[in-house]
Formats: sequence, C-alpha cells, structure tokens
Amino acid sequence: MCGICGAYHYGKESPVSEAVLNRMNEALAHRGPDGQGVFVDTFIGLGHRRLSIIDLQNGKQPMTNEDHTVWVTYNGEIYNFRELKRDLENKGHRFVTDCDTEVIVHSYEEYGPDCVSRFNGMFAFAIWDEKTETLFLARDRLGVKPLYYSLSDQALLFASEVKAILQHPDIRAEAEPAAVPEYLFCTALLNGHTMFKHIQSVPPGHTLLFRNKTKRLIPYWDIVLRQSAEEPQTFSDYKEHTLALLQESVRMRLMSDVPFGSLLSGGLDSSLITALAAGHASHRLKTFSMEYGKNSEVAGSNSDTIYARLMADALQTDHKEFIFRPEDYHDMLEKTTWHVEKPVDLTTPSVYLLYQRLKSDVTVVLSGEGSDELFGGYFFFLNQKPASELTEFPWAPYLQEVSGLLNPDVARQTRFKENVSSTLRDMTSRFETDDELNKVLYLFIKLYLLEMLERQDKTSMAWGIEARVPFLDYHIVDYVANIPSAYKLKDGKEKIILKEIARELLPAEIVERKKRPFPFPVDPKSVVVQKNIANELIQSGNSKISAYFDKRAANDFFNKKNGYEHMDNLAIFRTSHALIALECWHKTFGV
Repeated sequence: MCGICGAYHYGKESPVSEAVLNRMNEALAHRGPDGQGVFVDTFIGLGHRRLSIIDLQNGKQPMTNEDHTVWVTYNGEIYNFRELKRDLENKGHRFVTDCDTEVIVHSYEEYGPDCVSRFNGMFAFAIWDEKTETLFLARDRLGVKPLYYSLSDQALLFASEVKAILQHPDIRAEAEPAAVPEYLFCTALLNGHTMFKHIQSVPPGHTLLFRNKTKRLIPYWDIVLRQSAEEPQTFSDYKEHTLALLQESVRMRLMSDVPFGSLLSGGLDSSLITALAAGHASHRLKTFSMEYGKNSEVAGSNSDTIYARLMADALQTDHKEFIFRPEDYHDMLEKTTWHVEKPVDLTTPSVYLLYQRLKSDVTVVLSGEGSDELFGGYFFFLNQKPASELTEFPWAPYLQEVSGLLNPDVARQTRFKENVSSTLRDMTSRFETDDELNKVLYLFIKLYLLEMLERQDKTSMAWGIEARVPFLDYHIVDYVANIPSAYKLKDGKEKIILKEIARELLPAEIVERKKRPFPFPVDPKSVVVQKNIANELIQSGNSKISAYFDKRAANDFFNKKNGYEHMDNLAIFRTSHALIALECWHKTFGV
C-alpha cells in the first residue's frame, strides 16, 4: 500500500518540475512512510511514497523495465502476483524482485492495457509507456483504492489523494457545485465527481488511457446480473461455494512480510472474517475493537466490546479493545476531514481514531467491509420497493423533503434531481434480471459501498495502515451478486445465506446478534445542539455554506413546520451533521 502521483505535460510547453512533483509526493507522506521516489523525464513525472508490505528490501518505485521504456508507480496489492510471475517467467520475462510491482511492469509489456483484467487485488497505478508516449491509469474493480485526475489543455495530473493534485500550480482548490447536493442528499458522489472542481475520480473497473492529447476512459469489468433461471443451484450449493470462495479470499489476503491482524467488532461480518483468518494464520492472530465509554452504558448487553471479547475468547486471539471519550471524537473532525477530503459522516472520525491506535501493533488489517451490500444486511432492504420504482437512493431517504432546503438557483444550476433520476434509471435498467433486490444491491455496491471504501482507505492510510477486504474479491462479488435474493433476505430476516455459513464457525450469540452501526458518541442532547448549529450556519451570512440554501425552508425544516411537521428526527439529526461537516470541509481546504 502506498501513495502515487504524477504529471504529464502533454502540451509540451513546459517540462515537469521536479520540485512540484516532490511537493505532490510529500502531500502523500502519510500513505508511504517507508520511502519515496520520483522519476522525471522532461514532460512526464511520476511520484511514489512507499508503505513496505512485501519484499521489504526491494520494490523501490517508480519501477521500470530492463530498457527503461516502461515505468510504473503503483498503490495496492495484487494477490495473485506469484502465479502471474510464474506465467511471465515461462514466457521469457526476467525478474529481479519478488514484489507485485514488477509483475505489473512485465504484464504490461506482455499484454498491454489488457493486463489489468489478469490482476486479482486492490490497486491503482500509472504506467508511462515511452515508446508510444502513452500514460495509462488503472483502478481496481470495486474501487478499494482511490485514483484521481485533473485534465487541462496542457497537462494531465493524477494522484491517490486530491491534496497531492492541489500542490500543482495549475490547480486551485474550488468547490464543485454539483457535488454539494450529491453529498448532502445522496451521501454518494455521482458521475466521477469529487468535492473539488476540475478534479475527478477514475471509476472503479476502468482504465484511463491518454495518448495523442486524447483521453479514453475504458471499462474492463462490471457486475453482470443474470436471469434467476440461469444456472439454478440449491441453497446448499450456493452456501458451500460461497464459503469456499471466502476461505480462498481470506487465505490470499494474509500474504504479508509485516505484522497483520483483524478488526473485530463482534458483529457477523468481522467475526466471520476473523474466524477464517485464524484458521489460516501461522501465528496467534491480533484482533481489535473499539467503543466509547458512555456508549457501553447505553448499548448495555449489545455493546461491541462484549461480543468482541466473546469472539476473541472463542478463537483465542491476541485481542485489544480501545475505549475512547466523546472529546476524542470531536477533536478529530478537522483532521479527519483533511484526510478524507470531503465532509465526513457520523462514524468516520471513529474509524480514524481506531486506525490511529492500531499503528503500534500492525501494518495490515482485515476488514468486513462490503458484506452488507453483497448479502443485504441493511434494515431498509426489508421493505424495499422494486428497483424500477425508486425515486431516491434507498440509503438516503427523504430526498424530496430535504432537497427543498437548496437555494432554487443552486438546484437549477446543478440539475441535481435530474441527475439522481437519470442515475437511477441507468443503473436499474442495465440488466434483464427479474430479481429486483439484486438490482438494488447493485446500486449499493456501485455507489454507497464506494463511499465506504474511500473512507476506509483514507482513514487507514492516514496512519500508514493497509486495510484489506476479503468480501470484495471479485470472484465473490460476481458469484454472490447472482445468488437469488430469497437466499439473502426473506420474512424479515437478512443475510440468510451468510448466517447459515457462520453457524458452523461462530457462537450462536454472534450469528443472532442485532446489527449495530459503527460506534460514535451517543448523546440525546446532541440532536438539539446540532440542529441549532446547522440552522445558524445557514441563517448566517458569514458561513461558507449559507449561499447554497434557502434560509426560510431551512428554518422550517429544523423547527418542523410549514410542511416539515412530520419530518423524522433522525433525518434532521443526520442533515444537521452533514451541514456542519460541509462547513468544516470548506474551512479545512479554504474553499
């Protein structure tokens, strides 16, 4: 796991400045504390910050081939790299390291841009092909690793994080108007948007090929939902094959030359991953959980710490639990915003705090991220409309009501509602399957999960920790996406098939435990405090965000009157936090 950046001055009016490239690289120092390198050749420059995981003594980047015509800067892990290395050696390629970076170089030499379809892992990389003057960017299938770019009429810039691109003198930090309502009312950015104007995200499962002053975004992978009648299997067949895929995914993700462990909340997902990892690990597995002191009193018998201890005892792991204070959470809001590069949700500062504590024990951790989106683990799936009837994203209800807070001019300029409608139509009509829930799950994987993965990457890499996600091996995603939804959700029960797998591996108390969100400080009084702060920000002419909103509508919303009488208190609380976080983002980045 690392940080990458680069600049291609394709207009050839000025060479790439090594000083500028070093500033871009330095902005990513937290992602790669173990080393740094740059490659500059007139109009092309590549930068790299290294977090050493495999082949610790070698693997310095940017890395090149034998004749220095292909250069790569790379972030991530290719879990099948040793298999690929053997195949390439059989084709005559010679290796001088035992790291996956060199496999990317030789794979590109052998297969060109199609090499990416052979990689099983999480990755974002850039290749400079000197012979064809081509810059080739690639991002993994699910978007576990972030990759951003900015294209002007003279240069293409890219990086693992936006803050590195902002170091280039051609780029000024400006808010992307369309991203503001998307963040607030969808909690997902659409169409490759970031919060910053002129900076976009390379979509998951895509490559970006830039040659002859022309950009081509090329998809190389997507989930394909098939008709439920195709390749029918029994529940037992689905269960056995899913478990086999999970076992293999966890085994592959244990490769490491540095200390590793597993996050363990005591919930179904993290417990299952930890149990599988403990079965493969060659040493006593380290596990970690967190809670806020007062939350333990509120949660009572459903506290994460209780169930995490139960699971740790059952697996005999080397377990640590971290207890935080509410002040720890609030003190981290601005720092977390700087790392995540967007307004943060309620739980992100907690994730950031957890990774901070982990750094002294491990460099690699396993996470249960992605299970809910694959297997239908969220409560709102229980009464879900058919995908064709959706008018809002299921994870972001009250769109019609809450979007009324927007200044009408902002709503017209951004065409926000039209963009939401077109995204829903496009993503729910791509397949002919008659399984409506699987279509909705596809939405979650492509949009909602992407936000969760970005949060995980940036909060973990803020402390130089690599987080791996066994549920998101693309073989698992391909397979589980087409398991009939009746085996995932039925009669008020969720994650049916995953729970049946878990019954053979976990204590019954873990399998039947009621789902609980990631911990954040719970204080009933904060609902009133937060909504008053949010309303004041909108009513004030001095705040950064007031111009986005209709002051009268906002006042009615927060005071539940004039059409907002029946507004859900949770929706008000979440909106209040989102507005406060938006103001914090503006101040953090000076936009």
